[in-house]
Amino acid sequence: MIKTYAQETLTASKWFYRSLKKGDWLWLIIAVIIASATVTVVKQLGETIQQSMLRKAADSMGADFVIQSSRPIDTQWQQKAKQLGLKTSQEISIVTMALTANPKSSEQQFQLVQLQGISSSQPLRGSYNPNQLLPFSDLGSDTIWVEPKLVSLMKLTADSQLTLGNKKFKLAGSIESPQLINPMANFAPKIWIDIHQLKSLKLIGPGSRVSYQLSVAGKSQLIKAFSQLVEKNKLGHWQFISAQAPSEDLGNSLDTAWLFLDLSALSAVLVAGMSILIASRFYLTRWQNSMALMRAFGAGNAKMTRLFALQLTWIALFSSLIGVALGYLITLFITPYLSDYFTPLIIASPFSAMLIGFFSGLLVLWTFAWQAFQTALKTSPLQILKSVPRQTSYLHWFVSFSLLLVLISLMLEIDSLLWILLGIVIISLTLFLASVLLLKMLFLLQNHSRGWFKIALSNLTKEPGLVKIQMVSVGMVLFVLILMTFVRQDLLQNWQATLPGNTPNTFVMNIQPDQKPAVDKILGNIDNITNVPVVRGRLIKINNQAITIEQQTEEKARRLLQREANIAVISEIPQHNQITEASSAPLRFPKVSVEQGIAELFNIKLGDILDFNIAGQALRYQVSSIRKVSWQSFQLNFFFIIEPVTSINLPISYLSNFYLKEAQSNADSNSAANLSRQLSLQTPGVLLIDVKKILLQIQEIMAQASWAVSALYLFTLLASIGVLFTATLASQQSRIQSWLLLRTLGAQNKEIIKIGLTEFLFLGGLAGILAASFAQIASLLISHYLLKTDPSLTPSLWLMSILIGSSLFLLIGLITQWSYLQKSPQQLKLYLNSI
Repeated sequence: MIKTYAQETLTASKWFYRSLKKGDWLWLIIAVIIASATVTVVKQLGETIQQSMLRKAADSMGADFVIQSSRPIDTQWQQKAKQLGLKTSQEISIVTMALTANPKSSEQQFQLVQLQGISSSQPLRGSYNPNQLLPFSDLGSDTIWVEPKLVSLMKLTADSQLTLGNKKFKLAGSIESPQLINPMANFAPKIWIDIHQLKSLKLIGPGSRVSYQLSVAGKSQLIKAFSQLVEKNKLGHWQFISAQAPSEDLGNSLDTAWLFLDLSALSAVLVAGMSILIASRFYLTRWQNSMALMRAFGAGNAKMTRLFALQLTWIALFSSLIGVALGYLITLFITPYLSDYFTPLIIASPFSAMLIGFFSGLLVLWTFAWQAFQTALKTSPLQILKSVPRQTSYLHWFVSFSLLLVLISLMLEIDSLLWILLGIVIISLTLFLASVLLLKMLFLLQNHSRGWFKIALSNLTKEPGLVKIQMVSVGMVLFVLILMTFVRQDLLQNWQATLPGNTPNTFVMNIQPDQKPAVDKILGNIDNITNVPVVRGRLIKINNQAITIEQQTEEKARRLLQREANIAVISEIPQHNQITEASSAPLRFPKVSVEQGIAELFNIKLGDILDFNIAGQALRYQVSSIRKVSWQSFQLNFFFIIEPVTSINLPISYLSNFYLKEAQSNADSNSAANLSRQLSLQTPGVLLIDVKKILLQIQEIMAQASWAVSALYLFTLLASIGVLFTATLASQQSRIQSWLLLRTLGAQNKEIIKIGLTEFLFLGGLAGILAASFAQIASLLISHYLLKTDPSLTPSLWLMSILIGSSLFLLIGLITQWSYLQKSPQQLKLYLNSI
């Protein structure tokens, strides 16, 4: 038995080598090479881009994963992280007062500061960036680092000393705060101190506002294992922050970028598969003749199955290896250019991408060639002689779709598999039915036409099988291409709308009513300031039912109930909030508008009665609307907006935000440092929060995501065009036979060109319309359910896609036919004989 199999393997190998030398498998090989090379490139570049973007986010955070807590974190978790091979650091943060004395006078100055005790390994990612305001040196037992705005506020010099708790400290330098975590928590200037020194100051006591932090960094697999471990043992006062999602909205944006990269790889495989589908149809006749001849000489089905399966496997192996090697060379060529867009550039290991690319090549060949292979295998000599068509078994369809399922699983998560496979089936069936209707229409037109047009229609209708398979293949390629265009457009529009150039980057909070005129005067030279009256309050009842922390299963709900939130007191909903539900019924109590996420979290509906505790007052409001809010927009957004009522006296303060241009120096009257100094001197207690650097970090990450989406879209576009060329050339034999006959009968080139382009006009036009329509529908569903972005209907892009898609196929048809149209009948005959 083993000897028989070995002999068959050798025979199949010889057949493959002989066919390879003759160029018999050219179009199948090219299609598989395109598939495996594209997947290798997209996966490798996607992984490199993803790791680089995550490192950028991690550098901004100072770690890959952070546990924050209002209570000390048990040391066992640091030990467990070290056991996994992760680097760790600890941090303690407390709000306190700093005191400095002017050496030339007895004047003292106090300033509220955020004191951060850090371990020697901090930060685990990135580095602290010292500036030139003060000489820089490492932290010691009697030295501290300060934030630049504190230097300006307290007029510090290199000789200044700060008193913290019961000890005086010298200044070891001024550094920029690198962290992307919770920018609105930076309401006070930061001071960095050795963590052991912080513990010795005896500042931590009952009622102290203290935050504890355990940071870890290391390989992504180890970070994932540690995060899963702590998630299983999560305590109520813990909060997790990951470089995968430094903030909820930024995390969602990054997730959409990763999904788009996976969709790019899947699209490349599908369009290559369409080329194989057409090419396998081209080789079907050859396979049928060879198998029928072998069967006539007594070969059994099992032997033929093994021999031809081994040949296809050799094609898949050979082509996939070439494709993987080509893909790797392309990534080596492209990677140096990525350093202009990604800093730091983390080059991913290529082995995973090469492995996926290799198996994608194997699977894509067998998935899309399976039908033709089985059809040829079951064809008897009698069917060849009588030209009897054979119906494909449903079992063969099941095998093809099973292979397609495995192929998609290499690209996407399991929860997306069935939906994507269902979409592919529906679109394929629709395109197939459209080809059937097209053929019926062509038959009717043929009876009422004449001249070259009648011949063109005859060429199409005499091979209905080829028309159907071309309609499905070309339609799917155009669908994937147009779909990627729609999805990319939606992604970029959503990201650009989230953070426009004039996004507010400065916040002023805790403005008391009697301080507002002075604050307005200080900020008088700044345009487009938004002022919102707010109160601090806590939700305590919903429809007379008390809500407690113990009842809540969601961590976000617990955190909201543990602290007071800013509640806006305004009569009109801000324009940057989108009202999703509104009540038209008369209300019994003053109105409150609820943010959509909070409404879903606490199951709040329109008309519900909410009780708030505001400054010790129990106040009742009724839900009048539900709002959708973009928290990443840096606009003034609120969980609750209550209606101002003259009979209710509320302890209002004001919250402002505005866009502050980059100052040339701290002496600039509109610089954040100068404004902070004026506010602290003239309006004590008013806080200015400058988030320009944090906003810039987020914009850089979003710009990288946009670049990645555009670059991989372009690569998929080029691969799709290449596949259309391959698919057109693979089905060229029947066209050349018609041209040879027409040329022999005396037809001119212009008539032959018209006849040839008629096929592309009908197929491209109908496929373009259907592909663009399905792509628009699919992009709306993908944007809403997978990418979690706001879908948009763009009729102009839909119409443009139809025109471009149809014209592209028509142009490819003309280009691929042109060289053959220049050949003489004798040359065409020689070409056909060589196939």
